[in-house]
Amino acid sequence: MHAGWNLLARSQQQRDIFLSVLLVVAVVAVGPALWAEWGAVPVLTAVYPLLLLTAGFESLYYFGLLRGYQSGDFTVVYPVARSLPVLMLALVDFGRGQPPSPWGWLGMVLISLGCLLIPLHHWQDFSWGHYWQPMMGWALLAAWGTVGYTLVDKAAAAQLAPGWQTAVRYVSLMYPLTAVGYWLTLKLLKRPIHALPSRRSWPIVLLAAACMFGAYALILWVYQLTEKVSYIVALRQFSIVLGVIIGAVIFREPAPRWRIAMSLLIVTGITLIAVWG
Repeated sequence: MHAGWNLLARSQQQRDIFLSVLLVVAVVAVGPALWAEWGAVPVLTAVYPLLLLTAGFESLYYFGLLRGYQSGDFTVVYPVARSLPVLMLALVDFGRGQPPSPWGWLGMVLISLGCLLIPLHHWQDFSWGHYWQPMMGWALLAAWGTVGYTLVDKAAAAQLAPGWQTAVRYVSLMYPLTAVGYWLTLKLLKRPIHALPSRRSWPIVLLAAACMFGAYALILWVYQLTEKVSYIVALRQFSIVLGVIIGAVIFREPAPRWRIAMSLLIVTGITLIAVWG
């Protein structure tokens, strides 16, 4: 689902559909979520400061992705934005007294290495200058947004009653705030605002909204099941493998063999974490 909504957003080329997707999720989800606040254990009153904070980090994440997609190809921006946080969060787990195992560390290093090398066309092309491009700055902004909302969501998950129902309710309340935050970000930076999709793009927006909501709810639920947030972020990077392969096949982006090889390196790291982490 995560790779799916990113691919759908990428398919729109220069048009920003993130705000449209966020608004669709907000309109559909906020009513039932607010109604549930009256008849179940409250979510909004329990973690409303965290909801506001994660909405801010989410806004940075979407804006970084948008600008990165507009200035570079999908198979460069997506892996860098999604995988650099892996080692950062591993250090956070270490500081929290939940250090990854040696196999876990190795797996995360392989994942990060594979993602840093994916933008190349060949191993001989490696140079630090290759990474000093405008699109990398936007990818880094998206990465920092990921670190921020991941830590906030993990803290929120620890305060909520366990179960997928509270995870769904949290996400349903978070997306309306994110839609407002993203709109304010675009407004302050004087970027074009596309709140309503075109008639032709409605199916893409609806499908992307379903994928975005489902992926986020599942991850928040998983936060309740384990202490190592870095493992969760590392394992979900399998979406990069799917995204890179589909991006190379559908969008005909360059160096598909090299990038598929680096995807296999990421799979190796994921396997080490899943089996021996």
